[in-house]
Amino acid sequence: MIKTYVDANALIAAFRGDHPASAEALGVLGEPGRAFVACAFLRLETLRKPLFYRREDEIVFMERYFAAVSLWVPTTDALVQQALGLAAQRDLGAMDALHAAAALQAGADVFVTLERPTKPLFQVPGLNTISLHPERTA
Repeated sequence: MIKTYVDANALIAAFRGDHPASAEALGVLGEPGRAFVACAFLRLETLRKPLFYRREDEIVFMERYFAAVSLWVPTTDALVQQALGLAAQRDLGAMDALHAAAALQAGADVFVTLERPTKPLFQVPGLNTISLHPERTA
């Protein structure tokens, strides 16, 4: 099984279907042989707006994804400290740092995102980051 951490932007694009990489993101979610990894911060990032605006279809989509997650990374002070270190070393945004730290702690094989490959997320040591961004370079 390929341990896969899917970034919030890829999950949101998969649901909305309005991004050039939406179909590719959906393909990752439906690909056999993947074991999905997540943390509570991913739930927070993907569900806050749908819950606030009561977008039931999006809530159901996200909850189905989270029900399929096979490995949940605990939200601990150690996770936050690792994220802070990554953010300080690589100039990552707070949520990107938390997701990267969670993926690293879980031993994820891949981290799937819509970020451009030029972003700091791609410089995190030990994180095999795959971009679905339409402008990515091979």
